[in-house]
Amino acid sequence: MDELLRERDILNKNMLKAIHATQKQIDLVKLHEQSKRNLEEEIQNYKDEAQKQRKIIFQLEKERDRYINEASDLTQKAGLRGKQS
Repeated sequence: MDELLRERDILNKNMLKAIHATQKQIDLVKLHEQSKRNLEEEIQNYKDEAQKQRKIIFQLEKERDRYINEASDLTQKAGLRGKQS
C-alpha cells in the first residue's frame, strides 16, 4: 500500500512538473505571438512611411523637372533677346 501511495505521489509530482512546463511553453508562445504582431505592425509602418517618401520624391522630381524646363525656357528667351539687341 505504501508503495502505491509513493508511486501516486511521484506521478502527481511529475504531472505538476508537466503542467508547469506546459504553462511555461504556452506563455512563451503568447509572448512570441505578441512580438510577431508588434514586428509586423512596425514593418507595416515602415512600408507606409516608405510609400509616403516615394510620393514626396516623385513630387519633388516633377517640381525639379518643371523648374529645369522653366530655366531652360528663360535662358532661351534671354538668349534670343540678347541677339536681337
